[in-house]
Amino acid sequence: MEHNTQDNPINIGRRLKTARSLAGITRKDLESKYGISMHTLQSWELGRNPLPEKAASKLVEVLHETGVICSIQWLLNGHGKSPSLVSSDFTLYPTNDKNMAPLLQGENTIQKEIDFFKVNNPNAIVIMVSDDTMEPTYSMGDFVGGSQYIAQPDIERCSGMDCIIETSEGTFFRRLLKRKNGYALVCLNAQTEVEEPVIFSKKILAATPIIWHRWKFNKPESL
Repeated sequence: MEHNTQDNPINIGRRLKTARSLAGITRKDLESKYGISMHTLQSWELGRNPLPEKAASKLVEVLHETGVICSIQWLLNGHGKSPSLVSSDFTLYPTNDKNMAPLLQGENTIQKEIDFFKVNNPNAIVIMVSDDTMEPTYSMGDFVGGSQYIAQPDIERCSGMDCIIETSEGTFFRRLLKRKNGYALVCLNAQTEVEEPVIFSKKILAATPIIWHRWKFNKPESL
């Protein structure tokens, strides 16, 4: 991947912190167990320094070890596989931090809710919100889901709804609006920092109107 395909460091940092929070590991854990400096990690998460591709690759491996699947592409540019738990049997990460056990138990609860939703809803799609485009209704780290529609008449009926939307350019979480010659994918957050708050597309491949929203629990400030 070329460096110029990367997102700006602030957005990369937010995604990195989101993935780390989902894994339930602290900066201190990453330093002591994997040799990743707390100060370097903090500089990446705050967007002070760019995240090198080699470091992103290592972080993806570490995340997988701690029970979270995530792609390098998602970390660096927001595309590709966003973070998700490996399974509902979330293994507690060894730590002396008394706050970690209940937090990781909470992650297990969320995964069980996701599994239940997928079993009980046809064509179910669930993603984790990875940016600020739909704030304040949906925040980074929240989980949203619904039943996916592929037929064009069904997609047109999703106009005006908040949807997980698939186009030839990728997957987006936006409000879907029908236009004369296609669709507009619109942010709810007027202050979003994404480069394209409104995306225009002539064709939508699939739309999943949101019928399920799981708020992410709050983590201690030390995480």
